[in-house]
Amino acid sequence: MTYLLQRMVLIIICFNWLSLADLPVHCLRHQIVGDWEFYIGPSSTERSSCGHKQPDVESQEPGEDRMLSDNTSTLRITLSNPNNVIMTTDSTHRGTWTMVYDEGFETRIDNRIFFAFSNFELSRDAGGVKHNVSHCDRTLVGWYSAKNQSEFGCFYGRKTSPTVSFEEIEVKKMSPAYDQPLGEDYHRSVVDKLNSREGTTWTAAIYPRLVGKSLREINKMSGIKRSSRPEDTPLEYLTRIERIRSRRRNRIELERTSLLDLEMLSAERTLPDSIDWRNMSGVNYLEPIIDQGSCGSCYTVATMRMLSARHKIKTRDLTAVPWSISFPLYCAEYNQGCDGGYAFLASKWSSDVGLLPATCAKYTPKDGKCELTCDPSTIPKYKASNYHYVGGYYGGSSAAQIMKELVDGPLVLSLEPASDLIYYKSGVYKSKLQTNFTHVPEWERVDHAVLLVGYGEDKGQKYWLLQNSWGPDWGEDGYFRIARGYDDSGVESIAVAADVVKEHRPQDMFKSFVKIT
Repeated sequence: MTYLLQRMVLIIICFNWLSLADLPVHCLRHQIVGDWEFYIGPSSTERSSCGHKQPDVESQEPGEDRMLSDNTSTLRITLSNPNNVIMTTDSTHRGTWTMVYDEGFETRIDNRIFFAFSNFELSRDAGGVKHNVSHCDRTLVGWYSAKNQSEFGCFYGRKTSPTVSFEEIEVKKMSPAYDQPLGEDYHRSVVDKLNSREGTTWTAAIYPRLVGKSLREINKMSGIKRSSRPEDTPLEYLTRIERIRSRRRNRIELERTSLLDLEMLSAERTLPDSIDWRNMSGVNYLEPIIDQGSCGSCYTVATMRMLSARHKIKTRDLTAVPWSISFPLYCAEYNQGCDGGYAFLASKWSSDVGLLPATCAKYTPKDGKCELTCDPSTIPKYKASNYHYVGGYYGGSSAAQIMKELVDGPLVLSLEPASDLIYYKSGVYKSKLQTNFTHVPEWERVDHAVLLVGYGEDKGQKYWLLQNSWGPDWGEDGYFRIARGYDDSGVESIAVAADVVKEHRPQDMFKSFVKIT
């Protein structure tokens, strides 16, 4: 094996993911279903951070002692698959629930909405190796609100039925190759190899800003976190990856039914052949491409761009100022700021707190703070509404449902980018391990959020049209197309949508924690 080939294999290792080493918590739906008790603190007309930082910091989560109160009440519920919940003491009280990826869960019952992260511990052993331990049978201190958002409070949950509650994850150290600068010769060799493949549907290119950067720097620029498994040799690693994925493909093909195929046929008969929100009857409802920089803000960028577009579509006001990205990015307790988060929680926070125009807090991808440059009391108030996973719960989406949702406006998709996506220039992208199967309903790894703005077909290849946040010089003027109907890179596994409505609550949701400069 030549030196260059050896190095390329090492790079593939650093881009690929096998363990859950970069997640502070990992709890799946089958570990959460069962009987729970929620310990509910007193309610107030003023919303509380419930002890969380703004944004949330995984190493500084609040303890349950802040919940100790003579006014604490108990709610007993039973969660069942896929998204049903009943009150244990009165089965006539029913509701719904959903996992929020693998980090927590939201429950809607008794005219209240509850959300909390699953519990976890962070520690380091004597050698300095970081360990994450997930406790899926209890939550951290979380938030609840009345369904009409007139009252708010804090709670935590304990599972009373058996579960597999402990999952210890050791965070492996990166390979030395992860911090080695990659020159133009290396990038040229990769691009030449990608463009020489037979039957490819897309072209690759070198981007000057990648040259001379290490993989750590490239991933940071892209807002992606990766981990590696250095204990294996490169060939052992890649062989094991393909063996696992081959078993996964076979299992899913066996379990698959014709239901989704029928759903897709129905959708294709009733929906337009193509949609592009950049040009709907000559009107462009989208904001310009943004470069998220070294901040892992893709989830907030995509969410605010979705809400901005849907607001313009609903009001037919093309001059409407887009919603601020920095406000939820640096002020929200539901996500971790530049260290990552999820569109569902960004939408939820924008529903609980509200939306502010970008003129109140311009996007700063570095050293941002929770502060405004305007007085919110002087401007019209709006908030997100009807935030939801497409399909009704996490794991319930399908390509046909995503197409139907897109008729109402752009929405947020997430994916697990393969190493070659950074070189995408044009065409319909297919990952190297693209397969013809539906996604696993319970959980799929994703770590980059994008804005879905359309779909179509090119030379017989169906595709999704996506707005990225890697700058206008990347891809097709900042956009890219990816194969549709195959859950390529997990892109159809987690779809989030929300709308915008006027704020009618009398209380000022901004004054309690925002510094106005």
